[in-house]
Amino acid sequence: MSTSMNGEYLNIFSAVALTTKLELNIDSLIEFCYEIKCKDEEGVQKSNVGGWQSDDIINETHAEFVKLKNKIETSVNIYHHDIQLKKTYYQKLENIWVNINQKGHSNVYHDHPHSSLSGAFYLTEGEGAPIVFRHPYEDINTYFWDKSIIEEWNNLNSGIWSIRPEPNTLLIFPPWLKHRVSMNEENTDRISFSFNTEILPMNEVFHD
Repeated sequence: MSTSMNGEYLNIFSAVALTTKLELNIDSLIEFCYEIKCKDEEGVQKSNVGGWQSDDIINETHAEFVKLKNKIETSVNIYHHDIQLKKTYYQKLENIWVNINQKGHSNVYHDHPHSSLSGAFYLTEGEGAPIVFRHPYEDINTYFWDKSIIEEWNNLNSGIWSIRPEPNTLLIFPPWLKHRVSMNEENTDRISFSFNTEILPMNEVFHD
C-alpha cells in the first residue's frame, strides 16, 4: 500500500512470485538432466512446442537433485507462511520434471491445475527466452488500457510480465497464473526443472 495526496492506494489483488538464489552444483544437475533425457528420448508432450520434457522424476536419487528437492520444499513453505496460508498445513513437492528447449523451441500459455504452488529452477541463462506471465484478466491492455496511453510499464498497468532465467535461481508462483516460455533464439539449450506442490495437514508431515 502507498499514499497519495488524495488518500491511500490499496493493492487489492496480487499475484506474488518469489525468486531465490541457490548455491547448487549446476554442472552436476545439467549432466543429470541429459542422463534423464538419454533414458527417454521421446519425453512427454505438454505445453512444449518442440523441445523436450521428462515425465515426473520426483523419485530420482541423484545427490544434487535431492538437495534441490529439499531446497524447493524449504522455499515453498516460506512462501506459504509469507502469504499467510494456515500454519496447520504445509507444502510438499508433488511432482518435478526436466525441460530442455533448443533453438526454436518454446512453451505455450498454460497453468498448473489441481496444484497448490508451482515453480521452476533454472540451470542455464535465458536472456532471449524468458518466462512470460499473463495478467489474470488477459484483455487489460486490449480493451481498456491500450499501450498508447501507458507512460511507463509497471506491475500495476501491464498485461504481461517477463522474468529472464538466471542459473541457480528458484522461482515460485501461484499455479493459476498463466505463463509461457518465449522461443529460444540462442544456439545453447535452455534447461530447467519445473514443479508443483500439494498442500497437506501438518499432522501428516511425519507419516510419509
